[in-house]
Amino acid sequence: MSARRRPAAVLLAALAVLAAGCGDGAKEGGTADSAPAAPAPSAVAADRALTYMRAVVADDWTTACSLMSPGRRAACHDRHTAPPEPETDGPAIGPVILDRAPTRAIATSDYPAGWAVIAAYTVTWPGKPATTSRVALRMTEDSGAWWVEQREDVADSDLTWSDDPARSALGREVG
Repeated sequence: MSARRRPAAVLLAALAVLAAGCGDGAKEGGTADSAPAAPAPSAVAADRALTYMRAVVADDWTTACSLMSPGRRAACHDRHTAPPEPETDGPAIGPVILDRAPTRAIATSDYPAGWAVIAAYTVTWPGKPATTSRVALRMTEDSGAWWVEQREDVADSDLTWSDDPARSALGREVG
């Protein structure tokens, strides 16, 4: 290398080292001060559905009804006017979990489109083996929040014969 090119090569090498060491920690394609990506709507809907079902199995109807869609909330409060009496000999209820990934819930004549979520929990009565209960919830968005629009028990036949048990449990539009 000629004496004239050597300083330019050293300068380029130094700039390359500086550039490699001066990363801002941002992910490729982003910037250091960019906000983290918002969770997917299906994940937000599923989280809200699980919160609702946890309130239901805890007999916390004040919370459960507050998570119903605005059009269905009053009817929920009307059905659950007083806190239930505590059961001393009732079943043990396991944690409420997401049974499978949320799927799209198509609109029907009675319900708008949204996300279908299946929540599962175990119920163990004294002296009996545990059973798993599954509930399908139709989650719809209104005013930037996800609400429970519909709740249906998931039958064994929904799980066995349907490629989408949530859609099966929540019903299909009769057309």
